Amino acid sequence: MPIEGDMNQDVMELMRQERSPDFLSQAQKEYPYLKDKEIDILYNPKPQEQRYLEFYPPDEPGAPDMPRPKELPMGRVGMEVFRSDVRPIDILGDYVSHYGVQSDPELQKYYGQFGESTDPEMMQRRYQFHKEQFGETRPYDVWYKQTGLPELFRGYTFNQFGENAAQLYSPQQLMILDRVKQYLGIK
Repeated sequence: MPIEGDMNQDVMELMRQERSPDFLSQAQKEYPYLKDKEIDILYNPKPQEQRYLEFYPPDEPGAPDMPRPKELPMGRVGMEVFRSDVRPIDILGDYVSHYGVQSDPELQKYYGQFGESTDPEMMQRRYQFHKEQFGETRPYDVWYKQTGLPELFRGYTFNQFGENAAQLYSPQQLMILDRVKQYLGIK
């Protein structure tokens, strides 16, 4: 016989699931590139969270302090969404920048070109900013691969750096990122 606390947790979980926005369907409708992509999305509201979502590649168990949720099975792409105001372009952006750039040959080509075009000094400054503002502790190479380059790639491409984002990029980078936008159907 379940104890009262367990029943309350079960009821809370059902209520949370019923209120969960269908982030994937919305993103697939707006961005046909995602239509054939299998992505498990867990809505785990945390209004106080600064991040909007966390991406888990199929083989990623998560960090010790932030393990992959059990609702996102290993062997599949997973996203944990923390805020209800996540936009379809945010879903697309995290999928593309953390997985599509490895699994899609066309995106892989653009991502490689973009990575080669980045200024190492500018990336070191971004790394310092992440250390000071976000408490980044990983070595530079790990940060660059997992956070730095994907974030810079997303900033302009997926409208995450605001309307003046283009100023952060070289003309060559903008040309590459505009090709990515065209390929993905971003207007």
